[in-house]
Amino acid sequence: MNSVYDYGQRTWVTEVICLKDYFSKFVKVLPDLEASVTGKTGRWKEKVENPAKIKKLMNVKLSEDEFTILSESCNLNKLTVPNEPPIVDVSCIKRRPGLFDKSNISDSAKELETMKHLQKRILNAEAVSHLKYRSSIWPGCHLCATPDLEVGKHMLISVRIYHPFRHRLGIRIVNPPRCSQEMVVLGNQTISVLRDTIVCASDLCVPGEVSNNPNQDFKKKAKDIYKSGFIFIENTFYNDFRDPKNIDYSAVIRKWGEGRDLGPFKTEEMDKVKFEDLSLRLGYPYVYQHQGNCEHLISFSDVRLLHKSDNLSSQNYPLIRSMSTSNAQYCMICGMYMAKWITTENERVPHDPCYFCDHCFCSYNYIDGKKIGNFKAYPFS
Repeated sequence: MNSVYDYGQRTWVTEVICLKDYFSKFVKVLPDLEASVTGKTGRWKEKVENPAKIKKLMNVKLSEDEFTILSESCNLNKLTVPNEPPIVDVSCIKRRPGLFDKSNISDSAKELETMKHLQKRILNAEAVSHLKYRSSIWPGCHLCATPDLEVGKHMLISVRIYHPFRHRLGIRIVNPPRCSQEMVVLGNQTISVLRDTIVCASDLCVPGEVSNNPNQDFKKKAKDIYKSGFIFIENTFYNDFRDPKNIDYSAVIRKWGEGRDLGPFKTEEMDKVKFEDLSLRLGYPYVYQHQGNCEHLISFSDVRLLHKSDNLSSQNYPLIRSMSTSNAQYCMICGMYMAKWITTENERVPHDPCYFCDHCFCSYNYIDGKKIGNFKAYPFS
């Protein structure tokens, strides 16, 4: 990876950090932090850090007058500039319903078409399409409120997972990778917990071609059948062997690397390794592979200790911070409804693949339940 991704030229990539050792040393140089939790909401009390401890932490020799001047110069109120943009009010985004949810309309106005259009217009005006926080998921009342994590003791790790990409030998990919989701995990959680939280369409698809029996009950998804996978971090393949039938995806890669002077690579089981035991680089791309050849880039964007403003219940982690937005795929026949089916090698349509809604798929490709022509069909969601 180093030969392909010259991290020395990437200012956002750090050196390799052993997380447990780094934060063990970090905690030792910090002033004591005493916190107590009372009730469900939590009430925190912290010791006020005196100037002597702050100067010791800064490792500088300053007189009292110099320290006072420095404190006044570093006041947060001075971190403003003329014509500074106002703070973004995210309350409108929090109030906005989901993409497929109905707008909130009072019972007395439900039948008024003008009110429905007005509500829709207001929602579209409030949520700016290019706003950074549009895809963020705001913590709600569904989260567990029982605090069992200690401030300053537990580690929080931010992970970014990117959309899968298709690599073709000899063809350079111009488009940059798009972030699919961002989540926060605890340092004492295993790598397998991260893998179970990642959402990918490859896991949710129905394996196999179903054009001869499209009305069958699709109970099993691809993730229920093909459970193998690995996450590659710093020359180590963390394989998923929780199911005895899982195979080692990394075996062929390690064998391929031996003939190209790559490695040596190690292997471990992801359900037996915690994040706090890892050595990694922040901002550096690593790989998550599953469903055969579905590859995602992943990166660790931030590592820090738990703060009192964070969610203090371990039951809420991994905590999904944001999900990427995507445009819905509409039916290529009617253009009105979202696609539920996809066909390939269909002789009766000009597109390959071609997307269908439920009604168009059944009415165009079947007569009295009998298949017309030759094509392959797959559920699309």
